[in-house]
Amino acid sequence: MTTATTDHSIQLADRVAIISDPHANLRGLELSYKKVKSLGLEQIICCGDLVGYGHEPNEVVDFFRAHSIIHTISGNHDRLVCGQSEAKGWNPFALKKIDWTKSVLTKDNFSYLSKLPVNMVTDDCCVVHGAWTDADKYLFKERDFFEELESLPATLVFYGHTHMPSVFQFLLAEGKFDYRHLLPTQNSDVYVRLLEESPIMLVSFVNPGTVGYPRGMNNQASFVVWERQSGRVTYEFFDLF
Repeated sequence: MTTATTDHSIQLADRVAIISDPHANLRGLELSYKKVKSLGLEQIICCGDLVGYGHEPNEVVDFFRAHSIIHTISGNHDRLVCGQSEAKGWNPFALKKIDWTKSVLTKDNFSYLSKLPVNMVTDDCCVVHGAWTDADKYLFKERDFFEELESLPATLVFYGHTHMPSVFQFLLAEGKFDYRHLLPTQNSDVYVRLLEESPIMLVSFVNPGTVGYPRGMNNQASFVVWERQSGRVTYEFFDLF
């Protein structure tokens, strides 16, 4: 289990882009940034894993450091590179890339990564890499999400780690609950707010996907745009190559 610092200092804009898992892929990060700017957004939140897998760890960390509109937490690859976690259950390919990243990462970029908070909390959401209870936990099944409910500091959670665009929502009322699991497509809209007078509580877990390392042979990267007043979350997909 990984627990550490929380960043409470971020003041969110009315419209925010949420990205995740650039994984040392500068092209993916630049393409997502260009698309975010074309949508008129001036703030980006990242769910972590700036490094790992890809070949451009310094270039990606430099990009984050050079763009103040991007705020990020750490991911499990970032923490392993910085010696903040143990390599238990990792596949050999990922570990080999971690070792290489350690050998090439500059001192300034190592320092930047090592100081990143593990999660982020604002008035209306929390941002985690894996899960709130454990930053290295994978959220896949109903039970995984249900285990998080009692400890959450907010009813909206943005998370990464799985690289899979996904929305899991619980509807809670009078001791009963229902849920739905959505796999978004291009320009899908999901709402994460109910009317103020609604007797139902809505808890939403939103994974924006990855801007750098889609799973399998998939070429599509993705992120989300969150409109805080309306509660609308829109998925944006783009081709990496």
